[in-house]
Amino acid sequence: MPLFHYQALSLSGRKKQGFVEAHSERDAKNILREQGLMVSQISAKAMISSKQNLKGDALVTFTVQLSQLIGAGMPLYESLVILEEQYRNEPFHRIILSLCEQVKAGSSLSEAMGNYPDSFDKLFRAMIAAGESVGALKIVLERLSQLLSKQLKLKKQIATAMIYPAVLGAFSFLIIAVLVGFVLPSIEEIFVGRSLNGFTSFVLGASHFARNYWWIYFPLIAMTGTWIYYQIRSPLGKLWLQRTSLKIPVLRTLVIHTAVARFCRTMGTLQQGGLPIIDSLRNAREVIRNVVIEEEIRQAENRIIEGSSLSTEIGKSKYIPTLVARMLAVGEESGSAVVMLNKLADIYEEELEKSLDRLMALSQPIILICMGTIIGIILMAVLLPMTDISSLTQ
Repeated sequence: MPLFHYQALSLSGRKKQGFVEAHSERDAKNILREQGLMVSQISAKAMISSKQNLKGDALVTFTVQLSQLIGAGMPLYESLVILEEQYRNEPFHRIILSLCEQVKAGSSLSEAMGNYPDSFDKLFRAMIAAGESVGALKIVLERLSQLLSKQLKLKKQIATAMIYPAVLGAFSFLIIAVLVGFVLPSIEEIFVGRSLNGFTSFVLGASHFARNYWWIYFPLIAMTGTWIYYQIRSPLGKLWLQRTSLKIPVLRTLVIHTAVARFCRTMGTLQQGGLPIIDSLRNAREVIRNVVIEEEIRQAENRIIEGSSLSTEIGKSKYIPTLVARMLAVGEESGSAVVMLNKLADIYEEELEKSLDRLMALSQPIILICMGTIIGIILMAVLLPMTDISSLTQ
């Protein structure tokens, strides 16, 4: 999104300046008005690309270092200035510079971060706001760094688990392409003038089609891949994918364990940060990334407002394991719900790792069986006519 530099007056009459991200100048003014600022001057700056956002390891490092500086007794503005000087050669430097300017102008850290939703999500900002309200910004930053580290580790585990099956599948496809495109044509002359069975004729015909119309495959694959990508990215596509993932046995377990681990870790961190349970639920719900389970948590929120307990409502879920409800009930009775949430996150992160290992172990034989079946079909198509030839010569 474009970046806008603004000068404005707060409700108390104090001058403020800084940067805000928005799709247009009108949107930027609306964002500032919602923050109680009267804009006196605004001008567009360069567009911020996705590479200039604070993400992944960079965000974790920034959070850890800011926590350490504040914990050492440094004021917030001075801590941000030190980090701004340290990261001047980094793509995300302008974001830290903007945070410095806005904090210097009188904005809170959570308000300044609100101008960069692509770098600091709603959960991050809610935790910072809670820490500022109770004067425990250092503790909140420490917990945020732990939460971000766990989330990043989880994401890397999922990505790593998918690499080996993808490489194996690509290699299998390459072997089959070589057999169909090069090996079969090189031995086809053996069968010239012979009467071939239907099975061999079909395989050789498929080989001819693959060689003669190879130029169709690349645009066809590109168009199909693009169509699938945009379908999955659309709201209806995401909804279909998330619902379908809960119907496939092995994938269902993986999705549920991921959702429970994220929910419990985030919920425990937010509760430790001092957020009320309803606000914690609303923020933790957004990290689940499955619309079906999110809807169950949303319904639980409404019933908790009416007086029910979290463990009771979680126990009604069709997807969340009963262990979660039972451990939460014990934690609520003993006053250690936060401890139980963190223990549950540890349990399901371990279960997720086991599920990923099982999925990877299952995918390998499936790919090998598919590849072996196709190669076996090609070999049978070649060997059957040879058998016929040998029988004729006897």
